[in-house]
Amino acid sequence: MQSVSNRVILLASVATWGTTLWSGVAAADGTNAEPTPAVLSDADLAAASQQLAEEQIVIYDERPDKPFDRDTEVRLTGEQLAARGATDLATALSLLSDITVRDAGRGGFNIDVRGGRKGEVAVLVDGVLVTDPYYGTFDLSSIPITDIVQIRVSTTPQSPIDGPGGPGGVIEVHTRDAFGPQLVVARVTGDSLPSTGVSGTFRAPITDKLALRASASGTDSARSLTLKAPFDSIDQAYRDANGSARVEYREGKRRIALDGFLDDRHYINPPSESSTAFLLVDRETSARTSLKADDTWGKTAVQASAYEHYLLRRSLNFTDPTYAHQTGLEDLHAWRTGGQVLATRPITKELRWAASATVDREDVRVGALTRAPTTGDTTIVEAAADLQYEHGTVRLDGAVGVAAPFGIAADPWPEAKLVAKWRPGYGNLEISATGGRKGRVPSLRERFEPGDGNPALGPELDTHGEVRAVEHITDRVHVEVAPFYRHQTGTVRTSNVQDPMDPSFGKLVNLGRVNFYGADVLGRIRVQRRVEVGGGYSYVKAHSDTTGDDPLDRLPHHRWDAWGQVTPRADLTGLVRLTFFGESQNQGMTLAGYTQLEATGTWQITRAYMLVLRGADLTNTRPETRPGVLGAGRTVYAVFQASWD
Repeated sequence: MQSVSNRVILLASVATWGTTLWSGVAAADGTNAEPTPAVLSDADLAAASQQLAEEQIVIYDERPDKPFDRDTEVRLTGEQLAARGATDLATALSLLSDITVRDAGRGGFNIDVRGGRKGEVAVLVDGVLVTDPYYGTFDLSSIPITDIVQIRVSTTPQSPIDGPGGPGGVIEVHTRDAFGPQLVVARVTGDSLPSTGVSGTFRAPITDKLALRASASGTDSARSLTLKAPFDSIDQAYRDANGSARVEYREGKRRIALDGFLDDRHYINPPSESSTAFLLVDRETSARTSLKADDTWGKTAVQASAYEHYLLRRSLNFTDPTYAHQTGLEDLHAWRTGGQVLATRPITKELRWAASATVDREDVRVGALTRAPTTGDTTIVEAAADLQYEHGTVRLDGAVGVAAPFGIAADPWPEAKLVAKWRPGYGNLEISATGGRKGRVPSLRERFEPGDGNPALGPELDTHGEVRAVEHITDRVHVEVAPFYRHQTGTVRTSNVQDPMDPSFGKLVNLGRVNFYGADVLGRIRVQRRVEVGGGYSYVKAHSDTTGDDPLDRLPHHRWDAWGQVTPRADLTGLVRLTFFGESQNQGMTLAGYTQLEATGTWQITRAYMLVLRGADLTNTRPETRPGVLGAGRTVYAVFQASWD
């Protein structure tokens, strides 16, 4: 708990030199794998040391003395993702054993953490919540890899001091800092679907106190989707372009950062192969802007942030793939506006307090083809306090708060989170225990979607407990074991009422009590200097007191992966990974379990250039991800990355 000026996080994760220093890639399970040492000459080591001294990436929101610790752990870094051929945040998170990445029903990709989904998992980009203001989800494919410096994960609830929501876990993404030497990173990707993409990031100093970082990416896909006769297929016609920029000011301990993001896309939502209904997203535009400021007065540090999000989506429904017979229209406009103030101050050398106040408001207007527009809004305010204690091998972090919703028929509810960590002194063993109670209000889509929305929906409330043991054995073996339990009330899902005359038929409803329990196991072993193996296993079971077992769609009980990595020489790395998903339920049907095989080869051509080849679903399994919707099958990806400074 030292002052901001005393400590910064230095990330050896710059694409211009990192993959040369590190000849391997991260463990596929993301368990903070130790790098395989490369054989470098004295001249190479001197050049790398000089490069490191020049390229310090400062992560303000995750500095060692940060006023609030979200209890997330570093799972992947920028060059680990580059070396694995990841093209966006979706493919990056799919490398982690305890996170499930699945296609969203309306295109893009969403994440599950132990059954937590649809706004239950908070996604933060540089400390700002980025789930969209209508669906309550975040399309993971919208952030290019060239922007990402770190991915941090917590499988336990978000702390009350960090604001409303996040009862199912936290995904933090840190993007490249605006300050530092001038840098350009560019990538070109292609695959056999076929699709192509380009992305790039650059940064440059404007003055000694002002800096700029900007990025852009674009994707074009001509993937053919199989249909039943008389139509053979339909072109997905996926096009996406996005850009972002950050202008940052620093003077002493004062920091002000202005961020902006814009994404525009067009695509066909993948239909069932027996479908007679087709959804064309003619235009989807997402825009975000945020302003963050840090300053210190005496021993008190203050952070303040404000943000505005906007979503425009025009969706057209047809009964045939020629778009001759239109049956529906959704013209959606949604906004999120909010902000937070957080203050913290040390009490003693070992004790610190923090307090925060957060407000978040969402509004929507949905136009339809045959009915009047639907409008709605939700506002939630949260006040919280936190106390942190650290002494020797013990660390305690406890927070309490009250969330007060407006525009929804629900009373304020209390929230809390307590984290205790202990290093007992046996080897490198660390044991942590986490307990928390957290809630979320239903998304605007869940309340106001024409047809199945339900304005009477109440909040989801979670009580969560986890014990995690982490052990490193002589830096060659890493093992994590994490049993957990979640008790949820108000789970939002589609009613299973079969009577069309019942008012809840086809509507979203709140379930009674749902209990989740299970465990995650992660591990890796460095067999020898150039060979490493590992894997992970996740088990989760859900039971509802109203609908029985498996109340949630697409939640397999079993999931495991196994991988092996070989580094035959300093500039070449090969990795093979086998992934298994057990059977699950969806819309009253059983989706079969499946196993997929992927392989990745990485060639660090020079310090500035890298080539990655990756094969996904090499056995052409084509799993059924939703009833009648099959995966893409065997796909080969190529990535070429270059960087200049």
